[in-house]
Amino acid sequence: MDLDKGVIRVFWQIKRFRYRHGCKDPHVCGARHHRYPCLKDCPEAKRTSGRRRVCLVACRKNCTKHGGACPKFCATDCTKHAVACPDRVGRWTFTKPKGKGKRSIALPPPLVALLKLHHAAQKAERQAAGDRQKAERQAAGDRWKDWDLVWCMSDGSPIDAGDDWDEWRAILELAEVDKDARVHDVRHTAATLLLEQGVDIRVIQAVLGHSQLTTTKRYTHITETPASEAAARMGRALWDD
Repeated sequence: MDLDKGVIRVFWQIKRFRYRHGCKDPHVCGARHHRYPCLKDCPEAKRTSGRRRVCLVACRKNCTKHGGACPKFCATDCTKHAVACPDRVGRWTFTKPKGKGKRSIALPPPLVALLKLHHAAQKAERQAAGDRQKAERQAAGDRWKDWDLVWCMSDGSPIDAGDDWDEWRAILELAEVDKDARVHDVRHTAATLLLEQGVDIRVIQAVLGHSQLTTTKRYTHITETPASEAAARMGRALWDD
């Protein structure tokens, strides 16, 4: 980001490849390392690793111990749960953005001021995290490094998708948005707001980074505001002296 010039340059996007089993037998690995959490009052629950209670025995079809909420177990041939595999394969990496790839976006002045505050707060968080969080992540088997991200965890690492969604839902609730909107829907909103402000469709295309104008047109939605303005202009052209 070049905040002094009010410009953000998008050259890369970060992406996490899904975890895959790195062991020889995914089924055995999943059965060994993955257990579903059980209800607190489950008579079959046992404590593992001194932390959580899990149900180690699958319930019968006519089980009445859990009030109809029996813990679910995998099929005998299940090979999922790669996230629990000690030798799992999967990582964060930078990839080229879709569409036009590299692009520069001019930022609204109020947003520039907010991003400067965010950058200062982010720097303070990283300094506070220091070597402690770095050591913890390395001990957990993660390859720690400072990704130099605009939005990240307090130690500079990428934000987990689950945490990102939780924060997004909290924002929707705070804004009293009843619709179960996706984060991607914000791009549609931005495109429509720009269209309502009279911004040319090709400028909107550049902002969104679309390689095809037809894609941008799918993102813009005609609301009453531009439709009414178009009708008013037609009236002035045909009837006004």
